[in-house]
Amino acid sequence: MHPMWPILLMRPALILLCLAFPLYADELPGHSAHGEAFNEGPRQAAVLIPGCGDAVKFAISTKKPEAQQFFTQGVGQLHGFWYYEAERSFRQVAALDPDCAMAYWGMAMANVNTEKRAKAFTEKAVKLKDKANAREKQWIGMLETLYKDDKRDKKQRSLDCISDLENLVQDDPKDIEAKAFLVWRIWFSRTEAPLSSNQAVDALLDQIFAASPNHPAHHYRIHLWDQSKPIRALASGAQCGQTAPGIAHMWHMPGHTFSKLKRPDDAAWQQEASTRVDHAYMIRSFILPDQIHNYAHNEEWLVRTYNDLGRAKDASGLARSLIGIPRHPTHNTLDKQSTSSSYGRTRLIETLIKWELWDDLKAFTATPAGQPSHDVTRLRASGLAAYHQNDAKLIAAALKELEAVKLPDKPVEAKKADSTAKAKSDKPSKPAEKPELKAKNNAIAELKALAAILDAKKSKAHQNKLLEALKDTDVPKERLASYWLKLDSKTKAFDLTKNFTQDLAGLAAKTEVLHACGKTEDAKKAFEETRKLAFAMDRDLPVAKRLDTLAKTFAITGDWPAATPKRTDSGTRPSITSLGPIHWQPPAAPLFEALTLDHKPVKSTDFISKKPTLFMFYLGHDCGHCVEQIQAFSKAAADFDKAGIQLVAVTLEPTQVAGKIREKLSLKKDQPLPFPILCDSSLASFKAVRAYDDFEKETLHATLLIDSANKLRWLDISWQPFSDAKFALEESKRLLRF
Repeated sequence: MHPMWPILLMRPALILLCLAFPLYADELPGHSAHGEAFNEGPRQAAVLIPGCGDAVKFAISTKKPEAQQFFTQGVGQLHGFWYYEAERSFRQVAALDPDCAMAYWGMAMANVNTEKRAKAFTEKAVKLKDKANAREKQWIGMLETLYKDDKRDKKQRSLDCISDLENLVQDDPKDIEAKAFLVWRIWFSRTEAPLSSNQAVDALLDQIFAASPNHPAHHYRIHLWDQSKPIRALASGAQCGQTAPGIAHMWHMPGHTFSKLKRPDDAAWQQEASTRVDHAYMIRSFILPDQIHNYAHNEEWLVRTYNDLGRAKDASGLARSLIGIPRHPTHNTLDKQSTSSSYGRTRLIETLIKWELWDDLKAFTATPAGQPSHDVTRLRASGLAAYHQNDAKLIAAALKELEAVKLPDKPVEAKKADSTAKAKSDKPSKPAEKPELKAKNNAIAELKALAAILDAKKSKAHQNKLLEALKDTDVPKERLASYWLKLDSKTKAFDLTKNFTQDLAGLAAKTEVLHACGKTEDAKKAFEETRKLAFAMDRDLPVAKRLDTLAKTFAITGDWPAATPKRTDSGTRPSITSLGPIHWQPPAAPLFEALTLDHKPVKSTDFISKKPTLFMFYLGHDCGHCVEQIQAFSKAAADFDKAGIQLVAVTLEPTQVAGKIREKLSLKKDQPLPFPILCDSSLASFKAVRAYDDFEKETLHATLLIDSANKLRWLDISWQPFSDAKFALEESKRLLRF
């Protein structure tokens, strides 16, 4: 008997599915019957989302009007690089019209950055090619040629793809989507097939907008000019988000343009619009923040933009929000640099140092980060706070702890790269200092210098020597100048001002240093530049209060910051608050019901009303991966209980079968289960928490943390169960502290 047969008996829909897609011997519950490519990606039904590009027109040969709607939505999402939702839209097309080859074309296009999956979807599209019309066969042929197994290099593949898209344009010059995807592909292929003329591509965009002014291809114009002449994309920056307001990335990209044009107020608006749209989407869709393409990048850039404006409260608030966002070993951990948790800590410390919020910095850096490189940054910041509070003992303690930080060995990938490089070179090369070690050494050097400055017993010569050693480190010139002023070395401080940054904080520091050095006229000029950028600055910051005093010294009457710039070319914008919340918020958890093993009905609220609960939805005692999960959490049950968190498992097996999980846990006859086991063979609870593949009518694995206020604090919904009990425990404790 097939090991899955008891579960198949409970799911008639799956039996029908298996007639078309037979189970393999090693197939497990939750795995797609269509193949590996279908395991990943969205597996819940798509919905029609307002604002995904109303100007998009891409007709396909389907007799299902709803399938056409979802296909058009998917194309708009492709233009906005919202690939996760685009794939969902195209999966919905396939569910509505199984013979639609273009549905799989769309899935392949949504995986342009995941070639293995793109190939699998392309193969599926090719199999249905005979049911497509002539034009659709061209679109599918473009991907078929791109992913064909032959000896062409990446450059030739890209050139062939561009050529196929050119043929589509030439065969129908009125096809706006063909032109838009041609522009995209030329830009996308720029690494292996460099652009020979941005202007020529821009002219193609002009044709698109002449026919369809509100087409989301405005996104591509921003990318086209982002690295060379962002001013050329200003008009598109003012329109991009408005062409597809439901897609967060379409609001984000104009932020690139405005940042490059030194317009942080406009950049902040765009980035804030992006994060609000993302948060609204996450709340309604049960998506963790770092599952979203570009989310962490937009957030950390917004923190920096807030700092450019002097909006320290907003910057620190957003950074703290990033720190509090749910972590996941795949998507978001401290040791992954470009994630919310990593960016959050880095940007918060930067913000508190930049605006001299020493009490806040001292409090934040008192707790270890738990990751070596972040602890180096933390201890350095702790020493800085101690210096500004004249706390020599705390500097010494931070320095001692900093020197004891053990950095990880070089990753295997880096070692392989080193050995490969060595093999290619006949000359011995001096090994480069690891970035993490360099950061640690710089931190130690700075704290030693600060300790010496505060130590009255140290000679001036010794103090000078330690400060001189900092000139080749990463210590910002503004900070270094303040140290020289502390030693009354005005010449040293003045010499550094020519290399200060030209942002608000840098110009404010330049004003103060020049004034302290007796360069009054130069200080006044620097202050005039500072005024232009200070229109949004928090006025209760230490530096703002000092600038208030300097304004009086310079005989400036009235409020010294310049007025907020009045723009006429930023576009017509919606109310920012209408787009969603500024910070991530846990959504309300779905309610569900099930039966206990003794057949008593219970509700999810019966558990969460008592204490936070981690629910594990598993697919039966014959599911090997499920058993591994239950065993892992069984061993950790006492630790969860000690932390005030209860564990509850929910299975799709009926009560008369579910008890067999005891055998897998090797429990004695009278030994109680480590946590309650609930049963729901109706699958209603699985569907309620979205642990269900709406396309294949297949249950999925899910693990959810729901707090006592019925907020969904953490989740993992996948084709495979989450079995890292240690991570789940630590993350649950961390989240429940916020």
